[in-house]
Amino acid sequence: MPEYTARQAAVQALMKVNGEGGYSNLVLNETLKKSGLSPVDTSFASRLFYGALERKLTLDHIIGAYSKKPVSKLTPAVAEILRISLYQMLYLDNVPDAAAVDEAVKLTRRMKVSSASGFVNAVLRSFLRDEKKIPPVKGNRLRKLEVRYSCPQWIIRELLENYGEEATIATLERSLDRPPLYARVNTTRISVADCVRELEQEGVQVQVDEQLEGCIQLFDTASLEKLQSFEKGLFYIQDKSSQLCACSLQAQQGQRVLDSCAAPGSKSFSVAQQMNKEGEIISCDIFEEKIRKISSGAQRLGLSCVHPQLCDATQFTPALGSFDRVLCDAPCSGLGIIARKPEIKYKKAEELRQLPALQTKILENVSRYLKVEGVLVYSTCTLLREENDGVVEAFLQQHPEFVPCPLPKQVREAAQLADPDAWKVTLLAQMADTDGFFIACMKKVR
Repeated sequence: MPEYTARQAAVQALMKVNGEGGYSNLVLNETLKKSGLSPVDTSFASRLFYGALERKLTLDHIIGAYSKKPVSKLTPAVAEILRISLYQMLYLDNVPDAAAVDEAVKLTRRMKVSSASGFVNAVLRSFLRDEKKIPPVKGNRLRKLEVRYSCPQWIIRELLENYGEEATIATLERSLDRPPLYARVNTTRISVADCVRELEQEGVQVQVDEQLEGCIQLFDTASLEKLQSFEKGLFYIQDKSSQLCACSLQAQQGQRVLDSCAAPGSKSFSVAQQMNKEGEIISCDIFEEKIRKISSGAQRLGLSCVHPQLCDATQFTPALGSFDRVLCDAPCSGLGIIARKPEIKYKKAEELRQLPALQTKILENVSRYLKVEGVLVYSTCTLLREENDGVVEAFLQQHPEFVPCPLPKQVREAAQLADPDAWKVTLLAQMADTDGFFIACMKKVR
């Protein structure tokens, strides 16, 4: 017998993420491992978990309209039961409304909050009587957009100010869609065509990307790590934006490359392919567990030129030597990947204010490793200007020995940039069908 039902597993995981601030993918994986659920129920639990998480503000608006007590004052288990139940009623056509209500009441007993069963039942049945209409939103347009797209007002305001109405709405729409799953063929072991054939023989649908060589999109995947083609190191998962970032280094055979904040290692792996495994890539991180993950990935892929190393990117380490290419994929707020990790968007703006200072410190430090005529790439997976343009433009003002360096053609085409001298770009999801990402390319001239 499973330890949890699918709905209970979703509630348990949501309580941990919303209550303790855990990473959604790690928390869900841990919960599902000990749940004993079937593959079908595992898939259902995942759908409920991510759905309720990404639609949290919309669902809380509905709860608030039918509850005398604010959502923040509800017992965590009760709040999460209501969220997953309303999510089923609003967004899952294959779950009958009556079943969603009945299972919610049963779940109050499983979660040891049976005293709230009448309250849960009343809220859900009241919503049904009102024909499942989202209650009117009081307040300004930002508040209405917040409820519609389940995105905090401060983020929407930033997007509107920096990217305009059309791009902001498109970005918010895409944040609620399932993001595409990209992979990169390990062309040091197999051709793209042969890799596609192997994947299709294993039941995976594949679409070859027309813009970026070696990039493929996967559909109908189950457990990728169980595929023979994965075990043989024929491909690895990497979003197209991350592949474009690695491409921006324009690494050449025989060069030394520093990937200063490398985990989980996919950019190092892509650079190793650019170099045809001839040269040296030092892949750094400050956590031993992440170093082990990079090592494991490099070994599976047969990329012996990738050398993971425990190293703090904020501290200069002369023993590392000098490099022809330096990649600074800095820690960031992550607002470009909220479709994959929806919990990120619920961070408070104040929590992120210290990031530009950290990013600047890391960029300043790792730039010291670069040889003259070397290329420095700064990147993040956020859309906030102060973490992107603000950091690199301030860096260039302080360091006249660096100048902007044009992005490679593949990146410009993917980003729809007509200017051949463009040296930085913010990739929006709807622009290149990728995660939101920022890439800036600079060159050391003296």
